[in-house]
Amino acid sequence: MAVLTTIFAYKRVQFTIRMLIYVVVGILVLVFRWRNKKKTRKRMDDRTEKMMRETKKNKDGKYPWEE
Repeated sequence: MAVLTTIFAYKRVQFTIRMLIYVVVGILVLVFRWRNKKKTRKRMDDRTEKMMRETKKNKDGKYPWEE
């Protein structure tokens, strides 16, 4: 009986440690994705603004893709 209790306790501890590692890694991944999404969005907005500033307009003040 003591052997079975030891085996189940060991398995449960192993499972708990593994789940804690998965949860911590999952939270870290979500935080990094959230931070990088903000950086990527800001970089895209800056590049779009630069592109609009440098693109030539026609005599009516329209961009080439608006014609």
